[in-house]
Amino acid sequence: MEKKLEQHLNKAFAPYGEFPARDDVMQELLANLKEKYHDLKSQGKSDDEAYQSTIDSIGDVAEIMEQVPHGEPSKQSASAQRNLRSSVLTKADLSESDLSGADFTNSALTEASFRGSTLNEAKFKATALKGSTFVGADLTNASFSGSDLHNVCFDDANLTGTKLTGSALQGATFANAVLVGTDFSQSDLTKLSFDGQTLLGVVFGSVSLKQTSFRNATLRDVSFHHAAVKYAIFDGATMDKVTYAILKGAKATLDNVTVL
Repeated sequence: MEKKLEQHLNKAFAPYGEFPARDDVMQELLANLKEKYHDLKSQGKSDDEAYQSTIDSIGDVAEIMEQVPHGEPSKQSASAQRNLRSSVLTKADLSESDLSGADFTNSALTEASFRGSTLNEAKFKATALKGSTFVGADLTNASFSGSDLHNVCFDDANLTGTKLTGSALQGATFANAVLVGTDFSQSDLTKLSFDGQTLLGVVFGSVSLKQTSFRNATLRDVSFHHAAVKYAIFDGATMDKVTYAILKGAKATLDNVTVL
């Protein structure tokens, strides 16, 4: 019966041909259908009854496809690009796309590429983004909340006003990123490097900073409210007087810093 379910899916998606996320979408749907089928069987349904109820639960495939990029990014409709909640886009290539205001809430975007894309005010809430890249992307006022950002590359990205709150950021990189008004509140920044970066108005509220490095960085109007700064590294950093006073009061090690 599981083979029959797979055949039904292949037939349903046949009109759409090949598209970047096809395998991921099919695998996700098939896993859900198998689970539903077995649940119905455990409730006493016959094979035929359970099968029919299971395939009926898929609904309109066209509605599913509206949520999935199945052509070149530049040719996708505006609604398909921006309404992407709960999508499965693992390893999808969305480079150089205009995705301003897109909503990726609860989506699976592991190892996806947003290289050079415009993502102003995009929403990534509870989104799986492990290993994805945003190199050179414009993330102005974008919001990442409660997301998996392990090993995500934000190198050369514009993070002006970006909220990276309540997220797991271990292994993420920010080389040459624009960090102006960026909010990292309540995120885990353990062992991250901001070496040589310029941080303006950045917020580190209640974050984990164990072995986080700010070597030779420039910090202006940076907030560390309720952050354990004594575990961070500020060797060679340059900072304004207010930031220095906040860090000193929180017992950060500031033996080799320059105060503006």
